[in-house]
Amino acid sequence: EKALLREFQRLDVYLNTPLPEEIDQDSVEDITVSKRKFLDGDHLTLADCNLLPKLHIIKIAAKKYRDFEIPADMTGVWRYLNNAYACDEFSHTCPADEEIEYTYASV
Repeated sequence: EKALLREFQRLDVYLNTPLPEEIDQDSVEDITVSKRKFLDGDHLTLADCNLLPKLHIIKIAAKKYRDFEIPADMTGVWRYLNNAYACDEFSHTCPADEEIEYTYASV
């Protein structure tokens, strides 16, 4: 569980760190937390299509079989997942929670 939390923390830091294109050099505002929806901006990329299904499976299976939940204070990870769930491309292609639970019952 410690290793999983450490990796979630690394992902959370990355997702909360503003990308260079989010920072306006001429602005008086100092952007300290990213507002982007996905790994590389506001549009799904191949990297998101690779990572998001795995995060979804971990979220469902870890809760069911290890009583582990992604900590609420990992705001970047939750923003990322919630933005994915809001996309039809992702939400309509996710297996049902019960299918994930059945598949990972023996793990």
